[in-house]
Amino acid sequence: MDEAQARYILNAAEFDSISEIKRKYRQLMGRFHPDVLGSEKPEHIRRAQEINEAYRILKAGNYFSGPASRASGWKWNGEWNESAFCPRNIYLYYSMETDSDKLYYKAARGKYMWDPDEEEFHLFLKSLYHASKELLEEAEGRRVSVRRQEDGRDAEKFRFQARLVHCLLQQFTDPMKILGKIAEPESYDKQDRPVYHFRALLEIPDAPGGRPGAMLRKGETLYPRGFQENKILVRSQHGEASGYISFRDDCLYLCVIPLLKSRLAQVKMTVGKVSTGGERGRTRGKTEVDFYFRLEKTADQYRSPDQNLRIAEILRKYEKHRGG
Repeated sequence: MDEAQARYILNAAEFDSISEIKRKYRQLMGRFHPDVLGSEKPEHIRRAQEINEAYRILKAGNYFSGPASRASGWKWNGEWNESAFCPRNIYLYYSMETDSDKLYYKAARGKYMWDPDEEEFHLFLKSLYHASKELLEEAEGRRVSVRRQEDGRDAEKFRFQARLVHCLLQQFTDPMKILGKIAEPESYDKQDRPVYHFRALLEIPDAPGGRPGAMLRKGETLYPRGFQENKILVRSQHGEASGYISFRDDCLYLCVIPLLKSRLAQVKMTVGKVSTGGERGRTRGKTEVDFYFRLEKTADQYRSPDQNLRIAEILRKYEKHRGG
């Protein structure tokens, strides 16, 4: 495949930026990926492979990620969040041919919002992990006497760090802007509200009260019953707990859950293909779900809740824990 063919496949213009190319790539994969189509037919697999190959070729011709770019006057041009509790590192890969954790570098540092077109999701999470680690180490340094013991403190530190990452995640993401870059509405309702359609899975937990997948019927409606961290818990039309929703694209968690919690969106979930599994009679399975997500007209007014007081309180409790 040459560059002209790649541009034809992605419908990319000659002077499209890497951000625009990536946006078009995401749109096509959102339409033609075999997981989205629910198909493993050879022609669907080949189509997805062509899209991937076209993106690889155009990305190689439009983007150079490496320290030399900084030497030539390049700098990060992301949206800045002055109210964020702390800065974070921006990580990029040296090469587009690998996603090895060892082959990335720090491209910038600051209170930059996450942009899915510019920064890989797992490197963004890594930056938050490192930022939370820095905060905890700073809190440790404020204690005159810190007992270094290898008892249960490391596990407890991880719990504090997980809470910090969750707070920082909300400070450096904008659900509406992310949604606009990773997906397009499938339709609009009578009030001109955008409706998105995502392929999701209903995870059936190994726990009493979880409804076996075999008892669910295709086309059956599921209803949200609450949130557990980043999980959407669901129930059947009869009120029975059925499990929780998971998405194939992790970025969707950053869009769907905050907007639902803020009552700026509504969902409709229907059961697709039902499958079950398990060992020695244990109920466990994954059931395909058609997840329809409708934005309210006021969704563009979304504002991330202020996490600074919560972060400060987590660090205060950590100082007490480490000095205790």
